Amino acid sequence: MQDLPNLAKKLITFQSDKNHPEEIKKCFDCIVGELKGSSLKIKKFSKNNKPSLIAGPKLKKHYQFILNGHVDVVPADYKGAFEPKIKNGRLYGRGASDMKGPLAVLIELAKDLGKNYPQVDFALMITSDEEVGGFDGVRYLLEERGYSCDCAIIPDGGRNFSLMLAEKGVLHIRIEAKGKAAHGSRPWLGDNALDKLIRIYIRLRKKIPKTSKNNRWRPTLNLGKMEGGDATNKVPDYALMQLDFRYPNKEQRSQLLSLVKKESGREKGARWKILVEGSPLINNPQNKYFKRVQKIAQRYGKRLKIKKEHGASDGRFFSKKGIPVIMFKPFCSESHINNEWIDLQTLKLYYQILKEFILSFQN
Repeated sequence: MQDLPNLAKKLITFQSDKNHPEEIKKCFDCIVGELKGSSLKIKKFSKNNKPSLIAGPKLKKHYQFILNGHVDVVPADYKGAFEPKIKNGRLYGRGASDMKGPLAVLIELAKDLGKNYPQVDFALMITSDEEVGGFDGVRYLLEERGYSCDCAIIPDGGRNFSLMLAEKGVLHIRIEAKGKAAHGSRPWLGDNALDKLIRIYIRLRKKIPKTSKNNRWRPTLNLGKMEGGDATNKVPDYALMQLDFRYPNKEQRSQLLSLVKKESGREKGARWKILVEGSPLINNPQNKYFKRVQKIAQRYGKRLKIKKEHGASDGRFFSKKGIPVIMFKPFCSESHINNEWIDLQTLKLYYQILKEFILSFQN
């Protein structure tokens, strides 16, 4: 654990966002170098040029615990984003919170367990595409390569020691509409494709119940993108929009898709398709892993507050298979902000809690 701050700093120096695949590879090479000096065996993968790896005392397909993290970060456009700094006990830099600080914990913990506790049945799983959907990382390893576990530990949500009970599912929908071009001065001669999308969106908006300050745990809809037309004085004959639905329960997926199908079908020339989807993360608060980690955190003076998250993570791929997900992380900033930070003292505390949690299941 002595190397924890230095490793976190080193990981932040890599500009490992979607626009710099070479930096993602360098970051992976750095991690492999860290692990090669340990007793862990390593197996590397690549799907659509997205690297990932599994490391553990034994290479097999099922483990009691999988420690899962990702090296990719969202792009940063501020000066010094990838020049880590420590100030007043906090480590600053892109990815400090999401999730190179917590990832350093997983790496150091895996090395510790592999060396000193060879009886522990675990693997370290590191991927590189969580920020763009996780389909070539965790999904690929679980669904195509057949990896699984009894419990997944993923420090990718639950900041400030909040234990995630659930995360919403996600549906990204693209709707296209075709119309008829005409001069902008004679719109009655054309069929405006943008008008069609606007009508579809308004109808969908009316069907999605509004959230309130006291109840945000409902389906939501965001119009994230709309395009159409190439001149102000022309009726557009083609347009598209992209919608972001979030939903708490599995049953709501089919309800939302039926709604999109119905409302798109009311406009001639409109068609839709799913761009991205992910199931909700749903934990049973009574499962033994959930209850045990709360008990151990209390020994260290931390009460893990049970919360629900509106965003999504790679935890959904584990949850889809009925695998409990332990998701919380240290005192830190929001993700994806300028001057992202994590508190180093609670980063070390997080390490201690996770280590005791895992070892508590060993006979």
